[in-house]
Amino acid sequence: MRRLLGLLIATSALAAGFAVAARADDKPIVAVSWFKFADERWKLDEAGIKAGLAGSGMEYVSADAANSDEKQVADIENLLTRHPKVMIVMSGQAAVGSVVKTAMDSGVPVIAYDQLIDEPGVFYVSFDARLVGHALAAGMLQFAPKGRYAIIKGDRGDPNTLAMFGGFMEKMKPSLDSGAIKFVGEQFVDSWRPEGAKAAMEQILTANQNKVDAVMVMNDGMASGVSKALEEQGLNIPISGQDGGGGALNRIARGQQTFTVWKNSMTLGRTAAKVALELAANKPVKEETIIVTPKGNKLGAVLLPVELIDRENLDLPVKAGWTTKGVICAGVTTNPPPLCK
Repeated sequence: MRRLLGLLIATSALAAGFAVAARADDKPIVAVSWFKFADERWKLDEAGIKAGLAGSGMEYVSADAANSDEKQVADIENLLTRHPKVMIVMSGQAAVGSVVKTAMDSGVPVIAYDQLIDEPGVFYVSFDARLVGHALAAGMLQFAPKGRYAIIKGDRGDPNTLAMFGGFMEKMKPSLDSGAIKFVGEQFVDSWRPEGAKAAMEQILTANQNKVDAVMVMNDGMASGVSKALEEQGLNIPISGQDGGGGALNRIARGQQTFTVWKNSMTLGRTAAKVALELAANKPVKEETIIVTPKGNKLGAVLLPVELIDRENLDLPVKAGWTTKGVICAGVTTNPPPLCK
């Protein structure tokens, strides 16, 4: 009996030793949770993250929640079972705070990617939303210095929506106070959906008998829906966007969108990868700044600048390797921008 017990203990110890060895030999991973990877821009973000991790010895592992709040929570839980060194979360509007806290409590640093997660201890990597708002205002005032504005905002529950609109209003205040600009319709759009933006624009046009002179739209996906609503009414008025995806740049070249606030998400992805490697190595994050969130949390962050792109400087994304002239100029037949001549 004693010999059998000893054999069982020895066998268990050996198995445990193999398990520890197997875990030690596993390649360390950076886990990424995407809320809606199907959107055009996120594939560029992913390319940036992978490029930033290249040669580091870290493996990229990801999950796509396909626009589902519940699935994203489950995705994060599943990713944690792989014992990542760092987790990057591009969240939706779900209450992911509790599962993110679980990750951090287990010793896994969490990077909130592009979308703020207002939880103590999270590190935030994004573009400066306030500066995005400034750029949206600057562009609108350049192309429509006076008139009746429609405002198509992002999701009401998204902190980025409020931060961008706050920046926008800072720059618009003098024109609003003087009466040069008047807002004739404002709507939030759930989950920033193009079809929701189209419906919102249709409602504003109906309420104003189509008397709208410009539309401030907070991102390019929604701008695609708004441009369809305007086209159906035979309107060609200034319209903004944000992100700078190939579809939006092509709309600018075709005259269907006036400008976009370009967020080079490949650079953002590389930056997130760099921060992930620094956190995994327990090193200070270079270029870190401290932000105060809407809930009053003080978070470490790296915030990148943005750039306004219109028909005159469409070559900048091409020079940056962001996209190609062929993508931007596809279908351009009349009044081509300089890039497409």
